[in-house]
Amino acid sequence: MKKNKTINVVSSLLLAFAFGLLIVGILTIGIEKVILLHNTFQQNQYLSLLWQSILILSVAVFVGYCAHYYSIKRCFQIMLSFFSVWFLISIYVAWQYRLGTMFIPGVITAFLIFLVIQIKKIVLADTLLGKRLNLLSTSVQLLEGKSADLRIESGLKLLEKLMPLSESVVFGFDENSKLSPLSRSKNGETSSSSMLRQNEWREVVDFCEKSLEIGEVVVEIIDKELKKAKIALPLSAEGKPVGVLFVKVSQNFEPEDEELLTAFTEQLARNFQRKNLRGKVLSEDSILGSFSIDTIKDRVECVNMVRGLMKEQSFAVMANSQLKEAHAIAYLDGTLAYLNRQMRHLTKLTQNEINSFDLLSLLEGFKTEVFSEPHLVIRKVLQTGDSYERELDFTESGKTLKMRISLVKAPCDEQSIHDSSVPMKPACFLISVRDITVVKENEKLRSDMVSLMSHELRTPITSIKGFAELLLLDEKIQEESKEFLNIIANEAQRLTNMLTTFLAVSNLEQSDKQEFQVTAVRLDNVVGEVVKQMQEVAKRKRIRLVEKSMTMIPPIAADKGLIMRVIGHLIDNAIRYSPDKTSVIISTMLEAEVLRVTVEDRGYGIPSEQIDKIWQKFYRVEREGESKQDETTGLGLSLVKEIVEKHGGEVKAESKIGLGSRFSFTLPRL
Repeated sequence: MKKNKTINVVSSLLLAFAFGLLIVGILTIGIEKVILLHNTFQQNQYLSLLWQSILILSVAVFVGYCAHYYSIKRCFQIMLSFFSVWFLISIYVAWQYRLGTMFIPGVITAFLIFLVIQIKKIVLADTLLGKRLNLLSTSVQLLEGKSADLRIESGLKLLEKLMPLSESVVFGFDENSKLSPLSRSKNGETSSSSMLRQNEWREVVDFCEKSLEIGEVVVEIIDKELKKAKIALPLSAEGKPVGVLFVKVSQNFEPEDEELLTAFTEQLARNFQRKNLRGKVLSEDSILGSFSIDTIKDRVECVNMVRGLMKEQSFAVMANSQLKEAHAIAYLDGTLAYLNRQMRHLTKLTQNEINSFDLLSLLEGFKTEVFSEPHLVIRKVLQTGDSYERELDFTESGKTLKMRISLVKAPCDEQSIHDSSVPMKPACFLISVRDITVVKENEKLRSDMVSLMSHELRTPITSIKGFAELLLLDEKIQEESKEFLNIIANEAQRLTNMLTTFLAVSNLEQSDKQEFQVTAVRLDNVVGEVVKQMQEVAKRKRIRLVEKSMTMIPPIAADKGLIMRVIGHLIDNAIRYSPDKTSVIISTMLEAEVLRVTVEDRGYGIPSEQIDKIWQKFYRVEREGESKQDETTGLGLSLVKEIVEKHGGEVKAESKIGLGSRFSFTLPRL
């Protein structure tokens, strides 16, 4: 950059010096002609010519320097001061010594040099403008997502879906400014002879030229009963015609359809504008291009295209104002770029106040006990790139807001914003705020109802189970009746287990209801404790529990009771769905930044299409021959998933029919 600047200065001074030499040469030739005319030769005349030449060259370099570095206004001020002093000196020298000081040639030289340097600066600026417009015309494609051709094709397909079209033709202009078909789609009707097709085609072109001439939509009803019609719509972008759309509706044309087509042609015209500009090459380095009318017109078209794109991008801003959530966009320097209507309503800011606010001032209005230092949150978001989410409770107003602060990233190089595979760099902040007061109230109501129903149901179920067991102790009861009583007792116990599990899952979903007792836990020791507890259950089915653990397992931060529940349920499932005389292997291993516990069996397996569904509530894998007593509630794995995810881990299941299943979960290490 510095090197280019130096070259630019030197070129200006050399150009000024060259024009100064040209003027000196013209003056020298004139003086020599005067000497030859009078046939006189005086040595002091050549000495005078020498110092006058040096003076003219000095003026040329001085004016060239000023014209390069200063604005026109500043340059005129300097030159006016300089020539005013020179004029006074000229008068004194002429009166005292009767010598000329080349004032008038100096003024002419200064004017010409100033004009030449200004032309040079204009040409260079125009060349730079051409390069920037070329870059801009290619950069706007990064925001479009699709090329102009694909957008035109996509638009015509959509139009054919919306209306019963038998034919649609898009016309553009050829080199002779005549209508030329660029895209055509014809369905249903076909002409039998080429002459007829040519006549029809001429009629279509004339019909479109009529629309183009008057600059309005032209509609002609072909069949009133079927409501057939042909329509020509001029395509105009920034007040300039770029083509014509011709459509033929096969049936049910309504006057309201004209509004639909008009709205469609506005977008189609912008796409055509881009397509036409893509086929042109703007002047970059050619000096003659700065004086070309065609080049200037192309640059105007490029500016119009950018205006059209900016208009399209404004649609996203207008659509954002229709969202229920409050949104704000802030640049990395904290300046607020945009607040939608909901955010302005939530913060109660006027337009003048918005202009004086910055990012931290905006976040100050959302401060609570859990969100007391917004600047630390912004710092963390910038450092990690991760989004910040928090529920904010405002006791005075009784509102609960959910805030999310995200770091929006843009491509590092000139890449499309739709390409997620390129390197990204931070661009701005997105602040989203959603009012979840009603949602939290509903969650609390649901939680209270679940707790109430669970407790209310426990009492009659306990009574049923208790009386059934009490009746079983009566020896006078017949064997057939005892069998029914056993079923009643077992089903009551099953219903009790279901309520217990369902209540546990509901409590876990209510994060404000569930408080983890997080401590440092050795996962291998927890696995060992659970395996000992499950040995008795495994022995009843003659299943061997095999424990495998790596050495030097680091501790984790977790609720020991809940993790034991997870491991116990996975082992219980493995025992329940494994044949007798098989093994269940429980492994604990370290993987990078997480610890993994795996429970592997040699059981019946799970169909591949049901693997992703087993984590859903109340979902059970149906198996042939499974008794009612062996059926589960379908809540166990859902509870496992909830507990693991609350600890920041993940669950995974793999299975093959007839070969067994492998369930595992990960937990982050300390």
